[in-house]
Amino acid sequence: MAAVLKKRALAEYNKSFQDAPPSKKLHLAKKPLIGSSAAAFVGLLEKCKSSDEALQFLLRISDCLQFQESDVEEAIKKLSKHFQSEEESVVRVKILWLFCDIGLEVPCANLNNLIDETIHLIKNETSHKVIGQGIATLTKLAKKLSDDKILMMRLVGVAKDNLKDTSHQVKCRCLQLISELYPIHPDSDRTSEMTAEAEAIVKLLGDYSNSEDARVRCEAFQALLTLHQRGQILGSNLYEHVCVALSDDYEIVREVALKLIWVLGNKYPENVITLQDDETTIRMVDDAFVRICSAVNDLCMQVRALACTLLGTTRAVSDRFLLQTLDKQLMSNMKKKRTAHERGAELVRSGAWASGRRWADDAPGALVPSAAVQLLPGGAAGAFVHGLEDELMEVRTAAVEALCQLSLENPVFATTSLDFLVDMFNDEIEEVRLRAIDALTRISHHIVLREDLLETILGALEDYSMDVREGLHRLLGSCTVASKTCLEMCIDKILENLKRYPQDKRSTFRCVQRLGSSHATLVLPLTTRLLAVHPFFDMPEPDVEDPAYMCVLILVLNAAQHCTTMLPLFEEHTIKHYTYLRDTMPHLVPHLPIGEQQSSAEKIEAAMDDSAVRRFFDCVLQHIDNGTLSTAVRLNMLRSAEEQLNKLSEMEPAVCGAAQRTALFARCVRALHDALQCAAPPQHALRSLHADCLRLQHQFSGMSEQDNACVWQLALRVCAARLCAAVQQSAAGNTSGGVAAAGNTAALSAVAALTHHAEVLDRMLASAGVEPDPFTIAVFRQLSMNADNKPAALARSIHPLLLSAPLPVIPKPNLKIVMCKASIVEPAADNDLVVRFSAGLVAGVALEAEVTRVRCADALRVRVAYPDRRVHALLPPRDHLRPLDHHDQNEDGTQNLRLLTKVLISHGVWSEPCGVDISICLAVEEGGGREPPQLVELCKPVRVTVAPKPIKRGI
Repeated sequence: MAAVLKKRALAEYNKSFQDAPPSKKLHLAKKPLIGSSAAAFVGLLEKCKSSDEALQFLLRISDCLQFQESDVEEAIKKLSKHFQSEEESVVRVKILWLFCDIGLEVPCANLNNLIDETIHLIKNETSHKVIGQGIATLTKLAKKLSDDKILMMRLVGVAKDNLKDTSHQVKCRCLQLISELYPIHPDSDRTSEMTAEAEAIVKLLGDYSNSEDARVRCEAFQALLTLHQRGQILGSNLYEHVCVALSDDYEIVREVALKLIWVLGNKYPENVITLQDDETTIRMVDDAFVRICSAVNDLCMQVRALACTLLGTTRAVSDRFLLQTLDKQLMSNMKKKRTAHERGAELVRSGAWASGRRWADDAPGALVPSAAVQLLPGGAAGAFVHGLEDELMEVRTAAVEALCQLSLENPVFATTSLDFLVDMFNDEIEEVRLRAIDALTRISHHIVLREDLLETILGALEDYSMDVREGLHRLLGSCTVASKTCLEMCIDKILENLKRYPQDKRSTFRCVQRLGSSHATLVLPLTTRLLAVHPFFDMPEPDVEDPAYMCVLILVLNAAQHCTTMLPLFEEHTIKHYTYLRDTMPHLVPHLPIGEQQSSAEKIEAAMDDSAVRRFFDCVLQHIDNGTLSTAVRLNMLRSAEEQLNKLSEMEPAVCGAAQRTALFARCVRALHDALQCAAPPQHALRSLHADCLRLQHQFSGMSEQDNACVWQLALRVCAARLCAAVQQSAAGNTSGGVAAAGNTAALSAVAALTHHAEVLDRMLASAGVEPDPFTIAVFRQLSMNADNKPAALARSIHPLLLSAPLPVIPKPNLKIVMCKASIVEPAADNDLVVRFSAGLVAGVALEAEVTRVRCADALRVRVAYPDRRVHALLPPRDHLRPLDHHDQNEDGTQNLRLLTKVLISHGVWSEPCGVDISICLAVEEGGGREPPQLVELCKPVRVTVAPKPIKRGI
């Protein structure tokens, strides 16, 4: 804290000194390498009698790696000297490894010295492993000095010299160094010499792609990719050379060659490539696309998956090649068509006579080389068909994603690929089905669903997976159907599926809402059938709580928003039900010009804007902070303001966060004043007050630094009140012969909490530039004076400050404040089901909750409170948290989440069923992590009746 630091500074500069005769100067000789533990181990290397012993010391140096600035240079010299005298290559490799660690982790290390020493050591080295490690060390060290172009070119020269090594490892490391360290100059600063030198480097890397070792060939192609990623332009003349590598025997080479072909095809899309017949020409991007399509039939799964992924990211491909990927039949127009005269001239050139009716009618056919015969279709023919029918999930998933990306930019391709994506709804792997559903949802603006496609889609609604069903609801809500029959099929199937899976009610409501909004003209002829409107008879009034009827109402009402022709068809009870749904689910039912009460409410709601709400806030809080008023009058005004703000939060959801926070702040001020008026503040009141302060600190988002400072200063008063109460309880326990140890522990814990809170508040006030109130300044002063922080003394000094301090200032309302809330959907609050299980075993209760505006999802907990006051805080698994309404991110950075999990309940035998409370909370770390996290409830608990029964013995 600032106060503590100030006190320490005054203590250091208030020392007195006496004049004395000058002391005798001593010459201190530095002992060799004893400044740190790592340097000491380096000094012991000279005494090693074997390589194993030296390796052990090197491992210890690597573990600690702590050097003083004056010891680094001498340690490097010692390591270099031992390197030259060491016979085992493993030890020499470890020394070069240490050079890299020292350069990267020791701040005072001289990188240029380490690089020079490494180059000198590997110059005359014969071991391939040592040379490879030396090149790797140079690469890592030089990345921190990338601005030194001269050094980079020197290291590239070193790598070129070592490329002649016979070891594949050394060659790979050298190629990696060249690609990562070769200086890339911007186009504006590039001269002809630099261009020629860069082309020479590219040619050098390309030459090593012909190496006899597959690992070197792979690294050469990877080096070219690295140069491209760093900004080096690769010439189009590399294309033919890379295409040859697609038929390499090793999959690692084919995989990198595919990436390079994709890069060159997208870099030079309009370049013309001549095929093997020396007549047909094709664009380079089309040829690259065809070659990548051929890789979909590769033997290696990784290559097939990569080929499918690259297909989806290839742009500017001709439509005829794109469409050919969805058809296994070879194209007839892929080759240049010849005229009849050209075909006859070819017969004449054959030189064989037969009957005279045709030229060369019995001439032997031309010999076809065996390499030209393909048993499987090649090129782009049916590439995506093969990818979607692949036996491995990774390839099918990549193919679905590639189809989606290409369809987003090509409506014709999207329409053609629709049948194939719908077929993937029947895949055996759930993840593939989900990817296909998501892909079709993303391209829904390009497609129209026909009846035959809808049969497959609606059949998938019976899937056991909730993710699949909700994905299909999202798909149906975003797509356009072709006819009234299609819409009728959708509605019937959705209502039928709702009876089978009633837990999908909320997702179904959103689906029919979007269906009605986008198909208003198709809903109109179905309105009388859906609402059971008869021209002559009065039909029975449906139950508004029936989920199927609610789906129909939401569908029709959303369609009526865009087609007012159906409004006269509504009966009286339909209008009443509309009013009910508009009040209970305003996010699903739009405003319609029907119902008198609703229209007047809408007018009132439209009239209320931010300026009116702000004026209301100012009117409520205008006299609360008036210091001339008495404390009793201000407390009454706080009580009245709290009631009015709570009502405002119910009426105006847009300002609910600001109103709730201000009302909660006012309640905390009143509760703190009431607790301090008692001779001994009640513990339950202080616990409730502490919980409210935690809510103010952690449940609200969008607060400014000034708002946070006001809340934390109020929390400081609460911490001080808890300290005084703990000291009083400890003193009462000592005088009455009670348990003194528990009281002393509580007092010490209260002191630690107060000190930690004061430290955090001090940093917060300094960063926000806010002046603390008089009570905060006084507490800071007392904490700096009471260095040993004894609870009793600190409480005696703070208690009168608490009593004499004026009421805290209510911060001005900030309408951007939002509140983190949770609502438990399942189990329902009125659930009468009794969960019965054997005592000592575990029972699972399905929990579905919606959490809005949460800042950190990792802080969410499920609180389980048993009747015997035992409380468990359960951490839900991360995969049980899903985006709410598929929009999990808000503008202010908070998240909207849906929690689907099972709460595990276990207990001993009970004589009768009792209630277990389940709620959603936030876990808040307090006191610097010295205490268990506190729980801030986000919703009211839901009670589940539980009856653990005794275990039956015997059969």
